[in-house]
Amino acid sequence: MTVTRKTLIAFADMALTPTIATLPDCPDNHDNRTHNDGTQTRGTWCYYYEKFDTWFDTIASSTLESVPFSVFIKGNGKLPFWSFSTVPGNFCPGAGPCLNWCYSFKAWRYPAAYFRQVQNLLLIRNRPDIVRQAFQNLPQEQTVRLYVDGDFDSLDTMIFWFDALPTRQDLRVYGYSKSWQLFLDYQKTGKTFPTNYVLNLSSGSKYPEAMKKLLAKLPIPTGEFIALPAASKMPEKRKQPTMWAAWAKALKDTAKRSGITKAFVCPGKCGDCLPAGAHACGSEKFRGNNPIPVLIGIH
Repeated sequence: MTVTRKTLIAFADMALTPTIATLPDCPDNHDNRTHNDGTQTRGTWCYYYEKFDTWFDTIASSTLESVPFSVFIKGNGKLPFWSFSTVPGNFCPGAGPCLNWCYSFKAWRYPAAYFRQVQNLLLIRNRPDIVRQAFQNLPQEQTVRLYVDGDFDSLDTMIFWFDALPTRQDLRVYGYSKSWQLFLDYQKTGKTFPTNYVLNLSSGSKYPEAMKKLLAKLPIPTGEFIALPAASKMPEKRKQPTMWAAWAKALKDTAKRSGITKAFVCPGKCGDCLPAGAHACGSEKFRGNNPIPVLIGIH
């Protein structure tokens, strides 16, 4: 199988082209193993490709029940929250140096994750009513992360979300974004920011430091989520607490050399990085006149 980042980006571009009516058959080199009856083997790229393609032909008449992949998914031990994602890279308007280390591309090892991203971007642009219904159907009193992968791709998308979030005040919603210009454009509309949304200003944006300072004045940011170089891969905090403490200290020392005197090092698991199941990236305690940035190491 020769599925590459380049071919997957090209496919997403094609699927999102307004003039495209039908998609081509799954390429022969995209793992098209079949059963004796000719159906695709579950788990292969062509299995999910055909699942997506069948729905793509009916998107105009689609319903929430007929979309091939869940719009929101409940996370795992690393991210135990509900989440929404779209395609990263070309569809992240504020992406800059982050493209050199973007972990979202690693999800493309799994075809279902990739096609869910493409599906969700198609929905947010063409059938936002389905996304809104999926959002309304989320369980009560949950934490939701917008854009584990991808980002706000347009002002229309941001307006959609910021109109939807206040209708579910029971949900605690947060996210990371490099689409800084869109937040300033949203402010110019005169609309209010949702009170149940917390923004982390994610490093690696293409925009200048001056713009980040303007965003810091908005009512939604907690602080920054900063990626810094690390000498080694992060040890697992629970299994190797001493090694993790030394690794975290080294990362803080790197931050200090950049002028960051106080910071919180992300331990890698969102559900228990703070007491009582709280998490730093969605915490109101990290706001204020001197917000505390969250650090991650790049190795």
